[in-house]
Amino acid sequence: MDHLRVSGGDSAAIELPPSRWLRPCTATGPAGPLRAMLVLLPHAGGAAHTYSAWGPALPQGVTALAVEYPGHGTRMSEPPSADLDSVVTELSDLLVAVQDAVDGRPLILGGHSLGALLAHEIAGELQNRGRPVPDLFLSAAAPPHRRAGLPDPSRWDDDALAAALGDIGDLPREILADAEARALYLPMIRHDFVLARRYGPDARTADTVVRTRAVIVGGAEDGRCPAADLAAWTDLIDGPAQVTVLPGGHFYYRDQLDAVGRLIDGLVTAPRPATPLKEGPE
Repeated sequence: MDHLRVSGGDSAAIELPPSRWLRPCTATGPAGPLRAMLVLLPHAGGAAHTYSAWGPALPQGVTALAVEYPGHGTRMSEPPSADLDSVVTELSDLLVAVQDAVDGRPLILGGHSLGALLAHEIAGELQNRGRPVPDLFLSAAAPPHRRAGLPDPSRWDDDALAAALGDIGDLPREILADAEARALYLPMIRHDFVLARRYGPDARTADTVVRTRAVIVGGAEDGRCPAADLAAWTDLIDGPAQVTVLPGGHFYYRDQLDAVGRLIDGLVTAPRPATPLKEGPE
């Protein structure tokens, strides 16, 4: 497998280790020198192409890579991950290499829904290893300690699951109406929902406090993750944390990419704390 080369804008290209996990969000690099690297984790059932439209909306000097989970997208022929521990470990190992490659430039770890929960756990893992902790962009997810009593879609039959996915916009209704497409996508999505059940109040991440900066954002009409749950992420962030609610539902960002770009620009341009945040466990 070839190394992944990411354009550095006006500076030299950055070469990352070979990996099946990362895909560039755009074919072109940022205008001007690279200022920050953004790594994005998809939602349950999502794939790297979920973030294909984000690249052009990002601020100058920020480039994005999207994670491709096993059994999803371009890795559809692979078996899906049997557990999330292996996903967290492999991605943490990979992000250590990314941090080394970007040579001191900020790394932002972002995720939507399940991806946000994974981003928080991976940031905690890097913190435990004594590595620099990425800034976080957490989207449309309740934190683990606020997930008690959430419905369990993995137990729904195909019709109920398809109806719910259509209501919140996970998949277009025309795809969900096609028997062949349902047979392809519903088992994958149900599998991801089963894995996501680990992120509850009793999970080991439910009290993981990450020493970093964060932007937490969601949609005002998102019935899956109300604004009060977004704000609860500040319990798990030891550092500046901005909570923003934008118009839209669970997939608010599809119509709000300019606003998303501005929020990410705020993470990149805001001054770092005068006293560095402590790293590593207490």
